[in-house]
Amino acid sequence: MIVRENNDGKTVLIPQHAHAAISGEIARHWRKDDPNSPVQRPDTIMAVDQHDRAWIPLDEVPKRKPDGKGFYSFIDYPLTDKLRAYQQGIMEVREQSRYAAILCSRHYCSFFSNDTDDEQIKAFLEREHGLQQADMQTLTSTEKATLDTDQKMLSFCDDVSLYLCMNQPGVSKQNEVSWFRDGFREQFSFAEKIIGEWVSPEEVRLTPSPLESPVRVAIPQVIVDGDEFREEKLWITVS
Repeated sequence: MIVRENNDGKTVLIPQHAHAAISGEIARHWRKDDPNSPVQRPDTIMAVDQHDRAWIPLDEVPKRKPDGKGFYSFIDYPLTDKLRAYQQGIMEVREQSRYAAILCSRHYCSFFSNDTDDEQIKAFLEREHGLQQADMQTLTSTEKATLDTDQKMLSFCDDVSLYLCMNQPGVSKQNEVSWFRDGFREQFSFAEKIIGEWVSPEEVRLTPSPLESPVRVAIPQVIVDGDEFREEKLWITVS
């Protein structure tokens, strides 16, 4: 889950797979004048769209913290359960596309340092690196040439969706989540840096825009008020 507080002090929960679907919409509407546009690479779009399917079973029932104060987010979720879910999610993508599976696997592996002393993380990285190498043998030379570009694309679209989901709609620049306040880390042929900005509670502007045209996306949310859970949908235009 993505977990944040709204202006009323209530907890907002956003499922990870729903957030990933928004990432997919960003990729589908990428500007066509970019030579690295993923629009004509369906396996790339699939990877972006499905990269967080690992969280589907974990998010079915939001996990409360032991002290009862709040819910675990994707950031602090218990590592053992998270790594097991990552592996399952990657394998489900692999059943559809080995190219997409490599991208998803690389994406999850990028969360961890290769110098870690954690035995669980070491085992996860070793397993995933082995699967990546095996799957690489099935790729065409063209696919191998686009892997690094498409991994960057996945990372950027993921970050844009997180920007939409983690911030309070309409937040001022100085009060944004610190991760993205100074712009996104990825560089493209048309921009050394892309900056996000909330111009209203219903609209986010990306400058310069990576999009062919404005995209209207729906963010499914669960509002938690005590023991009550209320579902609602927030619509945001990204331009």
